[in-house]
Amino acid sequence: MILRLAAGAITLAMLAGCGDDRLQLGEPPLETPVDLLDKALACTPFTHPDKPPVLLVHGTFTAGWEQYDWTYVPLLVERGFDVCVVTYPDRGFGDMQVDAEYVVHALRRIHAESGRKVAMIGHSQGALMPRWALKYWSSARNAVADFVLQAGPNHGTALADVNPLALLPVDVLPVVGGLLGLPEVLFQFARGSNFIAALNAGDETPGDIDYTSLYTVFDELVQPALPVPTAALDLDQGNPKVANLLLQDLCPGRLVDHVTIGLTDRLSFELALDAISEPGPADFQRAGGAALCGLLPIVPDQIVSPAAATALLGIVRQSAEAGLPQLRLRADEPPLKPYAQQDGG
Repeated sequence: MILRLAAGAITLAMLAGCGDDRLQLGEPPLETPVDLLDKALACTPFTHPDKPPVLLVHGTFTAGWEQYDWTYVPLLVERGFDVCVVTYPDRGFGDMQVDAEYVVHALRRIHAESGRKVAMIGHSQGALMPRWALKYWSSARNAVADFVLQAGPNHGTALADVNPLALLPVDVLPVVGGLLGLPEVLFQFARGSNFIAALNAGDETPGDIDYTSLYTVFDELVQPALPVPTAALDLDQGNPKVANLLLQDLCPGRLVDHVTIGLTDRLSFELALDAISEPGPADFQRAGGAALCGLLPIVPDQIVSPAAATALLGIVRQSAEAGLPQLRLRADEPPLKPYAQQDGG
């Protein structure tokens, strides 16, 4: 259903060098080779100029095709959207500063290829990490009209606050970090990390972008949800371009956890659809109001059609070809890139 964008299809990708940054004066250079950035992006043809193209950004532990090819891609295509999926490296266990370069490149490519601003939907790390791209790359920021964040640990998560390696003697940390350390991203998820401090320094919602943050009290990973939700942006600031929506405030008792909010929950999908289809962030009443609370989980037609087996085989094949993630184990948080050091903790 989705096609790889051909390398060199647009001017940005024709430049030699490590990344596609040479036309982006005043921005941090992209350190990731452009061929890797190109291979990470898959899109349907851009044939619906009446709607914004949608970029889907997956969460940790998975890949773009695994999360979206059988869920949001067919549902959005059915509704007349052009859809792209970006897959960042190693199932999201690496440095989010590197992962953000994949989002920067994807947004530049989609904007240039389609001639339209992009609507972005991200889940978990795919909600948090793109904010780094929007903060430090104006070309990415200027390419986005709407950003829907599903279960994004925007101010870190309490579950990542305790580093068990900190209990070890200081003199053995360098050795243990390389042998029995933790994946880089786990340090960055902590509420006190330099990454979170830099990300939220200054404007939390930069650019001419409408932000919709969706979260749930039953999230087993992104906590706290109450009384001060870590997923919220510009909390209680009355920002008209921001909607922070706790799903249980809208539909009391609705059972939505960390996985289903960005995978199969219909309420979350309909709110995302409203956000990318209408002016401003998502509006519960405009999206359907109380009628949304009785909707069953999304089950795309593809799952019950004869094509379902073929689609599943495609997902399995891609996952097998991708292989196992390369874990870069550490005893502490990756250092901030030079461009972000002035914002760090």
